[in-house]
Amino acid sequence: MVSPWIDKSTVVHGPNGKPFPTSEYEHSSIPATVKKIFNMSSPFLTKRDEWAGTFEGIVLTRTEPRTDCPETLPTPVKIRQTDANENAKLSEFQQEMLQLAAVLKGDHILSSFPATIGKEMTVKQGKEYMEDAVKRFLEAGLLAKKMGVDGEQVVQMKPSLTTRSTKNP
Repeated sequence: MVSPWIDKSTVVHGPNGKPFPTSEYEHSSIPATVKKIFNMSSPFLTKRDEWAGTFEGIVLTRTEPRTDCPETLPTPVKIRQTDANENAKLSEFQQEMLQLAAVLKGDHILSSFPATIGKEMTVKQGKEYMEDAVKRFLEAGLLAKKMGVDGEQVVQMKPSLTTRSTKNP
């Protein structure tokens, strides 16, 4: 973790058995920390964030941010000298991202899911699928808001709203 709210040279190796003896820092530590810092009474989102180590003991040690942090970052160095291979098969991580896109698009309710989503796609096909999923989800959200749906409910819409044809009649 890097932050002006953490003392310089701080190294933390783990959550020291909190909230559970086996707890570790992971992605679910972020919502768990937010819940803890803001003393939210709502239940945890999942068992995973209930188990995850929290960062409040690290970020709540200062009353003001440090002022010795860099104001600009160096320009990133290009790590690949060639273009991306768009014809390559998707990596496991890319397939997982496509499964998230399938949920946005509503394809996760199909009986062929997840066998057909991502397994045999190329990088180019995966990129196009994800772009379409996000576009449809955003369009459906805007349409729902125009129809008077509370913005808090948009993420709970039925997938059929995001799988409608986007062509105008």
